[in-house]
Amino acid sequence: MARYTIKGRGLFRRGFSRPLLTCVASEDGAKLMSELHEGICGSHIGGRALSHKILRAGYYWPTLRQDCHDFTKKCPQCQRHSNLHRAPPENLHSLSTPWPFHTWGIDILGLFPLAARQRKFLVAIEYFTKWIEIEPVATISASMVKIFLWQNIVCRFGVPKRLISDNGTQFMASVVREACRNWGIRQTFFSVEHSQMNGQTEVANRVILRALRRCISTAKSKWPEQVPRILLAYHTTP
Repeated sequence: MARYTIKGRGLFRRGFSRPLLTCVASEDGAKLMSELHEGICGSHIGGRALSHKILRAGYYWPTLRQDCHDFTKKCPQCQRHSNLHRAPPENLHSLSTPWPFHTWGIDILGLFPLAARQRKFLVAIEYFTKWIEIEPVATISASMVKIFLWQNIVCRFGVPKRLISDNGTQFMASVVREACRNWGIRQTFFSVEHSQMNGQTEVANRVILRALRRCISTAKSKWPEQVPRILLAYHTTP
């Protein structure tokens, strides 16, 4: 009982690196799991991430971790759209980045089901911190890529040293090349047929697509409304 304390009418648990955690009953824990897993800020995360998110929110009950694992296993959307690993095993090719915001990967995600003026996404991920930036657009041009780099990366996180992308026309256009040269960004290209060279961006694409499939069942045209929620859940999940 040394880890527990009573304040007023509440029971709290002491943590090693966090403030007092509010102890809740299993019934209230089920409501917390439902809200953080599939609620307004949920993106159907896994059991371990869900338990960490509940702890960060300041709640605790003795069977927290096991209940979170069991809850995600029973989620129909998570089971229907879970990952199926069919690729054969191969050697890993690491791409190191020396400090945060040194290297960014950028890619185009789409086409999606027809929605209001939004059919594609520009997706960028930072290799060190795994931070994701997304911009919904109807058509992607070279000037749009330049604006995206300036507003979403340079102005928010500083000028990166390296930008990794495929050899698509939008990324190899003279407008983007000249902008990167003026900003001091070194571009690295890879063939579309070898997308694993930009593995971090491909992982970010899979995270977004998997979360969209889990959050949208029948109304597929409403996917633009879910993307900010998914991005918020990703940015706030340890």
